[in-house]
Amino acid sequence: MEFTANREELLSAAQDALAVCPAKSPLPELDCAFLATEDGKLTVAGGNLQVALERRIPATITEDGAAIIDAQLLVDMLRRLAGDTVTIKRNSNGYLELTSGEAFYGVSTLDSAKYPRLDIPFPEDTVGVTGIPTLAKRTVFAVSETDDKPLMKCVHLTFSADGLCAVGSDSFRIAAAKGESRSKATTELLIPADSLAKLARLVGNKDELRVGMTGNTVVFMKEDFLFSARLMQGQYFDSAKLLSSVRPSFIVLTDAALLRDAMSSVYAVIGEHNRFSLSFDGSRLRMTCESEYGASTKELDTVPLSGNPAGTFWYNPEKLLECFRALGGTMMLKTAANGMLVMETDELTCLQVPTREPKAVERIAVRQRAVKETPEKKPAKEAKPKGKRKKKEPAEESKAA
Repeated sequence: MEFTANREELLSAAQDALAVCPAKSPLPELDCAFLATEDGKLTVAGGNLQVALERRIPATITEDGAAIIDAQLLVDMLRRLAGDTVTIKRNSNGYLELTSGEAFYGVSTLDSAKYPRLDIPFPEDTVGVTGIPTLAKRTVFAVSETDDKPLMKCVHLTFSADGLCAVGSDSFRIAAAKGESRSKATTELLIPADSLAKLARLVGNKDELRVGMTGNTVVFMKEDFLFSARLMQGQYFDSAKLLSSVRPSFIVLTDAALLRDAMSSVYAVIGEHNRFSLSFDGSRLRMTCESEYGASTKELDTVPLSGNPAGTFWYNPEKLLECFRALGGTMMLKTAANGMLVMETDELTCLQVPTREPKAVERIAVRQRAVKETPEKKPAKEAKPKGKRKKKEPAEESKAA
C-alpha cells in the first residue's frame, strides 16, 4: 500500500476515527484506525462493537492495500508533521512509513485482516434529517446512567408525518425535542445515547444526513461519510401520552435564560445535604436552596396565564438545572397539584418529577459533627532541656607544706 494525501484532511479523518474507538478494549485491533485504498479514494475507518465510522478522502494512490495503526499514534504523528501532504507506504516488513517534508516516521502495524470491520449497510429507503447535535444536546442529558435499565440509556427517535421527535428519560424526568424532518411512514428507533452523542460530535448542526435502517442497524450518511450504530430492541414507553396526562393547576410564563441564571446563582451553596424548592405566590417565583454550607434565595417575576400560582414544591436541584440548561427562549411552567413540573418551549418539553420535602438541613449540627470527627491532636510533650554537662574543674593544687 502506498498513497499521498493532504495532511490536514487525513488528520481530520483520523481524529474522527479516534473519537469512536473504545477507551479500553480487550481487542488491540479496536484501538486502531483502519486505512484502505478503495475506488480511487482513501478510506479511514474506526469503531467499536456498537458504532462504526467511515470517511473517504481524496488521495493519490500508487499501490492499493490496507493497514491498521493505533489511532492515537496516527493522530499524534499527523499533528506533528509540518508538510502540506503526507505519503504513507507499507514496506515488505509490515512497517508503515510516514513521510512529510523532511520528517519521517516508521511504525509497526497489526494484521489488517484481523480488524473487525463492521459491515455498514446501504438501506434503500432513507429520510433526510438535520440538527442532530441540537437533538442530542436536548435529550442525551436526561437518559439513565444505570445499567439495570438498558432501554432508558437510549434516545427514542420517531419519524412521522408530523416531524422528528427525540425523547430521553431516566424515569424521573423526560426531555422531548422536536426536529424538522418529515416522513411518509412512522419509524421508531432506540439508539443508545452514547452513540447519538458520538454522531453529534462528528457532524455540524446544519449538515443534512440521510437516515435509514436495515436489520438491527441505523445508518447516517452524507457524501464520503458513513456512521452506523446498533439499535436496542424493546418497547419504549409512550412519552406523549404521559406528558399529556399532566393536568396543571396553574401555568406561568417566564424566560428560560433568566430562570437558568437564577437557579445557577442559588445553586452555589449546593453540598452533600440539599433542599431545593420552587415557591409560587401570584406572579412571584422564589427559588430556595439550602445545604450544610448555607442558604440562598432568588426571586423572579413571572406572567400568570391560568390558575392561581401558589404553593411550594421540592425537586432534585442537579436534575432540574440540567433541564433548565437545555431549554431556551420563552417558556411555560406548568405545575400540577402533586408538584409535577412541565417546562415547555417551542422546541423542547421537559417533565420533572417532584421529591418529598427533605429534612431540614442542620448546618450547626454538621459543623459540630465535622469538629467532632476531626481527630484531636495530643499536645506534644515538652522536651526536657538537656542540661549542660558540668565541666570538671581542675583539681586544686595542694598547698606546699
